Amino acid sequence: MDTRRIGHPLVYAPRLSSTQALAGRLADLGWPEGTTVLAEEQTAGRGRLGRTWWSPYAQALLLSLLLRPRWPPHLSQRLVMAASLAAAEAIEISYEIPVALKWPNDIYVQGRKAGGILVEARLTPDGGLLESAIVGIGINVTVDFAQHPELQVSAISLHTVAECRVDRGALLVALLGCFEQRYQEILDGCFDHTAWARRLLWIGEEVRVTLPDGTLTGIAQGVDDEGALLVQTAEGQIERILAGDLSLRREDQSAAGLST
Repeated sequence: MDTRRIGHPLVYAPRLSSTQALAGRLADLGWPEGTTVLAEEQTAGRGRLGRTWWSPYAQALLLSLLLRPRWPPHLSQRLVMAASLAAAEAIEISYEIPVALKWPNDIYVQGRKAGGILVEARLTPDGGLLESAIVGIGINVTVDFAQHPELQVSAISLHTVAECRVDRGALLVALLGCFEQRYQEILDGCFDHTAWARRLLWIGEEVRVTLPDGTLTGIAQGVDDEGALLVQTAEGQIERILAGDLSLRREDQSAAGLST
């Protein structure tokens, strides 16, 4: 690795309940920014909104990064942007596979999910700043979904579309390098969110956003520089959404047996 901070130190385990959980414990023990936890398998991998992440042994890239940016909590979305953009760039560098992103945190290849990002923020005692942030990254590299045919429609592994040999080590090196560059740009105040925004799916489309207190439908107009999704409702109002679960409205209608 040629990174200066990210990936140093690197903590490796063949099997963990969750790289996020171990990275969180290391954060509490005072381990430095850049600490990276890497596992071959997770027995209780976590995704957004309480979902699980299935990861058979040695078939995915599974890691969590410990960061200590002294930012207000609402800026933690910048880490999602940096991590998902870095993952997309690393996949393209390693395998020459075009990558898109689904707001706010999913990595998509050929219309199916190839990976995801999970950022868990820890606040200072007064709640005013981030004490630490754990950035989890999971990428399906050689996962065989034959054991879970229900996932084959929505999930994909890189090896099924790569035109060269897949190498998780090379992908890890590329990922850490790309993330360090993007993270440093954020720290230096020169991160260009449009590089992330250009990859987003469904901008200009009718979408549904599932929120903790209900759902919102409208046209996805784009995102702002903090990563919030801007949705124009039927009444013409622009709603700014920092967190939610996004789906394409016409796919929801098709799934329900309605006309598109």
